[in-house]
Parts: sequence; C-alpha cells; structure tokens
Amino acid sequence: MMIFLEHLYNLSIVFVIFNLVWGMIVTLPKAFITGFNTNDQLNHFLSALKFFLLSNLTFSKSLQCIQENSMSVFELTLINIIGGIVLSLYIIGKLNKKKSILNFASNMGLKGKFNINSDNSKTLKYENHIAGITIVFFTACIAFPALGEIINKNPLNIWFYNTIEGLYQAPILKGIFGISGVFFMVSIFQKGIAAIKDLMMKLTGQKPKEMAKNPLEEIFKNVNNTPFSESKENEKIDLEDDLYVDFEEMDEKEKK
Repeated sequence: MMIFLEHLYNLSIVFVIFNLVWGMIVTLPKAFITGFNTNDQLNHFLSALKFFLLSNLTFSKSLQCIQENSMSVFELTLINIIGGIVLSLYIIGKLNKKKSILNFASNMGLKGKFNINSDNSKTLKYENHIAGITIVFFTACIAFPALGEIINKNPLNIWFYNTIEGLYQAPILKGIFGISGVFFMVSIFQKGIAAIKDLMMKLTGQKPKEMAKNPLEEIFKNVNNTPFSESKENEKIDLEDDLYVDFEEMDEKEKK
C-alpha cells in the first residue's frame, strides 16, 4: 500500500514542479511576447506540447517506480493505472476550470474583458481532442514497450525530468515542493471522489443539483454598465495565460 501512496506523491511532485517550470520558460515569455493577446494556433500547439510532456513524464515516473521495486503483475498494472488516473484527472480538471471561467465571464457580462467569442467553444472542443489523444498516447506507451522506451529517452523528456529532480532535491525547495505535492495529492483524491460521484449519478439517472444563483451576478452586470467599465473595454485577457492555476489548484478543497 505504501508504495502506491509514495508513487502518487512522487507524481504529485512532478506535476507541481513541471507547472512551475512550464510557467517560467513558456507561459510568462509567451505572455510578454504576445502582449496577452490571443493566438489560437500558438495556444493549441502549446497545449498539445504541455499535455504531451506531462504524459511522457507520468510514464517515465511510473517506469522508474516499477524498475526500482520488485513487483507482481498486479502491482505493476496498478502503478500504471495510478499514473493514468492522475494524468486524466489533472487534464480534465484543467479543461473544466477553463470552461467554468468562460461560463462565469459570460454570466457576469465580462465577455469583452475576457475576449470571449464563438471561437472559444471551438477551442475547448479542440483541447478536448488533445486531452483524449494524450491519454491514449500514455496508454500506448504502456501497451507497446518499444514506444515507451523511445518516449522515455526523448531528449526533451529527459531535460524536464532531470530539471524536476534537481529542483526537488534542492534543500530549501524540497520542503516547499513537498507541501505543494501534498496539496496536489489531496486535490487528486477530491477530484477522484467527485468523478466517481458524478458517474454514479449518471448511472442511476440522477440529475446534478442546480447551483444557487450567484448574488454577485447582478452586481457585476451593473458595474459593467458604468462609464468606467466602458473605458476598459479594449483591455483583453487571454484565457490561455492561466498563470493562476499553473502552480496547482490548492483551492480545490474550498469547493467542498
């Protein structure tokens, strides 16, 4: 049992540090270069690359756990399943959060501020395809060891893997990342429970409870009709530059 919890914890560390590194070397430079303006082609490419790298790192970490421990076929399978579940829940959580932000902005009359238009739904559908391909690719690495070996030795994957390991082994940072990893692990448990609950409700034909109307909705709508809000009309925010979630969703427990 401990080996599975340790594997889950190690995966949590990988995801937390990867998001930090990705934010520093990709998200921030992209935001400054593009001026926070939307570039769909670039956003699609970076989303695909990010999910692809996370898939590679998840496979590599699972492979390392298997190689360092003597396991039965059942234990080996369970290690890979844990990796797939963590990867899936993380990707689904990211997509759901972006969808929630779009819905919130629409309900609050902030479409102009967040640069929301009819293309956003197409973008979400595109990213859903990317997410699906990522999970299938992770499964293919497990099913076909030759492919997994190639992915594991990919130079870009090796660089990220070694960078993550190096940052985690730093004396001061190790404690910080360790605490962040625990929060991430707790959020994964919460997402897993929520996913199981939703699945059970669908299987039993129950409908999810309707959320109470947000009392801030009318306030935001009134604020958006003021002259001050009109002066900000041309200021757009690119939802792809989600710096607010890249160092992991530690606020998931607040939703419970």
